Amino acid sequence: MKKQIISQSSYKVSKWSGGETTEVFLYPPEGHYALNEFDYRVSTAKVELEESTFSSLPGYKRIIMSLDNPLELHHRGKEGLRKVKLAPYQINYFSGDDTTKSFGKCTDFNLIYSPKIGGEMKTKQSNEKINLKKGVIYILYALEVVEVIFHESTESVCLEMGTSLVIDEIEEDSIVSIQSATKNKAPVLVEISIR
Repeated sequence: MKKQIISQSSYKVSKWSGGETTEVFLYPPEGHYALNEFDYRVSTAKVELEESTFSSLPGYKRIIMSLDNPLELHHRGKEGLRKVKLAPYQINYFSGDDTTKSFGKCTDFNLIYSPKIGGEMKTKQSNEKINLKKGVIYILYALEVVEVIFHESTESVCLEMGTSLVIDEIEEDSIVSIQSATKNKAPVLVEISIR
């Protein structure tokens, strides 16, 4: 099993029409997001306008959630107009072919991936477990300081808020636990899995 911690200082920050976007992880590393030449991309963005239009990403699938404020999305695609109202941490799947507008200022979190692969995104609370599956790649993004405990080896990794842990080359199924100082039910980590 290969583990890689990615610090905030390694992320790529760029501007988009609605604010600022931070690329957490891009695969393959030599891929180009701007040219739509990549397999998958994990990012977070600050939506600084009350109304903004998302970048067009034809041929890709997308998953988004807000990390702080409510967010309304209007997707216009083959089936017509679809309106979605998201509370913080609610997940929305949509097509990169859709023309998508957002309403409301927030910090969002995104997974964009090729239909050739499968992608999932969910949140985890303190004391929850993640079942690591053989052959799956996991990207864990810390929403606050968390400890990731590997049951098989009793090894643990501490992640500062905003840092990520990429887990790859899993040779057999195993379990990790998420621990933090948070006592409430708020999510402490975003789990991305790529199949």
